[in-house]
Amino acid sequence: MSGVVGYGLFTARLGSGTNGMTTEGGFFETFTNNTGVSVKGTIVVASTTVDNAVDTAPADSPMPIGIIYESGIANGSPVKVVVYGKTEVLLKDGLAATRGYWCGVSDTAGRMYQAATVPSTTEHNRETGHSLKTTASGTDVLSLIQVHFN
Repeated sequence: MSGVVGYGLFTARLGSGTNGMTTEGGFFETFTNNTGVSVKGTIVVASTTVDNAVDTAPADSPMPIGIIYESGIANGSPVKVVVYGKTEVLLKDGLAATRGYWCGVSDTAGRMYQAATVPSTTEHNRETGHSLKTTASGTDVLSLIQVHFN
């Protein structure tokens, strides 16, 4: 076998319907949505009330496991959650993003904040990844990051 493998073939071979790769280059797994109607870019944690489900990450959560990839998915339905790779994350309203910055769960549930340097050990446990894009502040702004968790 030789040549370049295209995105379509790669995702067809990698994906099983419950996991796969996004067009941005993120790896997703499918969970039961327990966040209400899903909002793309929301940071999530493992649910403590529903099996194989995700809840919106509480403010300052040290236990993020992924980022919602799809908006408009009903509560109780399967939803794609990016667990590693590139994806867009919702910034805390009024905050800007700067490429190269550290990213973590903010003091607003399900939202991201950034820091120029790695914060204290306690804060560092809230990590979601590193910023790949400079984005202006606003309301419900998505910004591209490289996802990885502590």
